[in-house]
Order: sequence, then C-alpha cells, then structure tokens
Amino acid sequence: MGQSSKLSPTNGPTRRSGSRTPLGTVPADGKECIWMSAGVLSYRLCNRDFDCERCPLDSALQSGKSGTRAALIPGEWGPSGYRLYPQDRHFSSAHTWVQDLGSTSARMGVDALLAWLLIDASAVKLPAPNAWIERGEVAATIFTKGGKLTVPAPVSGRVLAQNEAVVGCPELVISSPYGAGWLLDLAVEPVGKNKDFTHLLCGSDMETLSRGHLHGFHHRTDALLAAKPARVGATLNDGGPPLTDPRAMLGSARYLKLVQELLT
Repeated sequence: MGQSSKLSPTNGPTRRSGSRTPLGTVPADGKECIWMSAGVLSYRLCNRDFDCERCPLDSALQSGKSGTRAALIPGEWGPSGYRLYPQDRHFSSAHTWVQDLGSTSARMGVDALLAWLLIDASAVKLPAPNAWIERGEVAATIFTKGGKLTVPAPVSGRVLAQNEAVVGCPELVISSPYGAGWLLDLAVEPVGKNKDFTHLLCGSDMETLSRGHLHGFHHRTDALLAAKPARVGATLNDGGPPLTDPRAMLGSARYLKLVQELLT
C-alpha cells in the first residue's frame, strides 16, 4: 500500500488550510456559498437564495454548538484543519468521541481517523429523541456511495437531540467531525460516577491506538489485494494511470467492510 498516500498518517499533517481539495463539480452557471468556495462543502443547490443569515447549515458551521473553536488548529491532519485528537473529550476504541456538556449530558461523534477513511457520506440516520442507547449499540448509520457503516455508542444514554445540520448535510461528518459534524446529544449518568467513561481514552492514548489501527488497516488492505490479484488491477481498464485509492482498488463493499472492522 505504498501508493495509498491518502491514508498515511505521516502525510496528513502536511495539509494546509489554503490547499483546497475539490469536493464536487460546480455547473458553469452555478453560484457557490462561502463554504463551497472554501472547500468545506461540495457544490449543492441552495434553496434559500444564499440568505446565509437565516441558514441553519451556515449557523452550524460557524459555531458547531460545540464550544470548541479554540481547539481547532489549522495545519493539522484533517480537511478542515481540525486537531487529530482534541484533549477536551474522551474517545472509544471504536473511533467515536464523547464530550462532557455538563453533569448529566454529553455529545458524541466520530473521530478524525474514521472521518478520514470515510471518503464520502451521502446520508446519516440517527435515533429519535428520547430513544435509549446502550454502550456498543448502533448510535448512527452513515451511508456512502458504496454502502453503509454502523457507528456504536461510546456510552449509554437517552437521546436528547439529533444534529439536524449533519442530517441535512452528511459531509459535515467528514469535514468537521469535532465541530459541526457531531451526531447526538445524550443524557447520561454523572460523568464522575459513570462506569462507561472508564472504558474511554484521552486524546494522546487514542492517537497511539489509531496509528496502530491504521497500520493494521494498511496490512489488511495489502493482504486482500495480494490474495485476489486477478480481481483487482493496478491500472484502469483503458490502461490509464495506476490506481492509488484503496476503495477503487478493493471495491466499495470490501473497503467499507475493512472500515467497519475498526468500529467493532
């Protein structure tokens, strides 16, 4: 997997906020809002006549309702310059995070590695408010072009609120996993007495674990490519340039199966 530089942890931090990666094709007569121009969102039709002051998506991107804007440091790994593993939240080994919002409430989302591996998100399904979720049960389903991923809950709790912005714009899970791309607010037992939190990791420990998981992901990808060379080619059918995207080389179904393994 030497060519799959997109997934290399050593290449991630070299990204800079000024180097925009195109996220979609803009029609010749299409207008872009500020978030499309900045490369945070791919092109999409605006049904508000670009009235950003009354746009809930713009509001979510501006604040994220997370109170963590100071934790975002440009230049670190991630398409929006977010920190790899912020110290103001706890992480599960299944690549989700929890942020304490008070004595009995917490916010959850997916971590930087999962956001990086997802590549795209076409829809997000979340449980309804007041639903009870046990730790390890499905807290969210993220749909992509090739299938879906189920995201386990890092702690048990009752759903207080869904992130409506991420339901309307699933790409936020990828572009802002620690900010506007959060998934659920949960009512939980007091953090100091909540045994679920004893299973979670701090940012530095999660970064160490994730680098090991990424290494294993590369190893599994290499093994799958070597096992079925007749089914996976190194070039396009027309003899074009070599493929370097693991999803294109493996096929979406097998790629998503590998990503799902990280969440179990």
